[in-house]
Amino acid sequence: MGMSKETAIKELQNRDQVFVAYSQATKLPYVTCDEETYNDQVWIFSTEEGIKEYGKKLLDDKILLMGMRYDKKDYPRLYGTFYAVGVNSVVWVDGEEKIEVDLPDIAKQADMSKVEEAKRPLLNPTLQLSGIYFMQELRRPVEKEERKNLRELEEELIVNLRKSEYLMAMEVSEEEPNKVNIPYLKDKKDQILQPVFTDVMEYEKFAKGKKMRVAKLPFAKLPELMMEKAIGYVVNPMGFNLVLSKDQITKIIG
Repeated sequence: MGMSKETAIKELQNRDQVFVAYSQATKLPYVTCDEETYNDQVWIFSTEEGIKEYGKKLLDDKILLMGMRYDKKDYPRLYGTFYAVGVNSVVWVDGEEKIEVDLPDIAKQADMSKVEEAKRPLLNPTLQLSGIYFMQELRRPVEKEERKNLRELEEELIVNLRKSEYLMAMEVSEEEPNKVNIPYLKDKKDQILQPVFTDVMEYEKFAKGKKMRVAKLPFAKLPELMMEKAIGYVVNPMGFNLVLSKDQITKIIG
């Protein structure tokens, strides 16, 4: 007789700490799709040993994980992240036992329906999820022909890129309120990339508490707002870190 769902839910809500499997490819929770239920799952472990063992197994498939420790006070943020990246279930692994639990049974999603449209924090769970699946596969260090469904994953990602909205950050100087600086990043070749974000959590990881003005815009607007010096955009630089050149963006807009 295995562990009951009730027990698992209590543990996931009240345990002092848990260990979450994160993907090195995306810097986000590692997501798997259950072959029978098609649930999009994240993996949480009761011990560090447990997560290390899981990580070792996945190394055979060249899947590189890292274990992230979460303390009880951080659970609301953790479960908020799960909602933000579009997963709907948690696989809880405690010693020899594992059980799948639906995310809403563990934590409710913040209800934004009462908040007026303009003030709602932007979330793009479908885009995040398709980006996660694509990057997890694309960045696996294997031969090209060993990659699974990459073409389908890419098509799905492109559809979601095209129909989503993004946050763009701007630094406004207090001395000259009319002067706007667009923050930028550099790639390994020292080329300039302009960051955009699929949701408020990705933006906050980048801003790290710095006060910036944020604009919300559709994908089709990106070309005209691109800095002259930039070679492209980087979507969620602190997350799945997807670089899109001018040409790729124009192609996606179609």
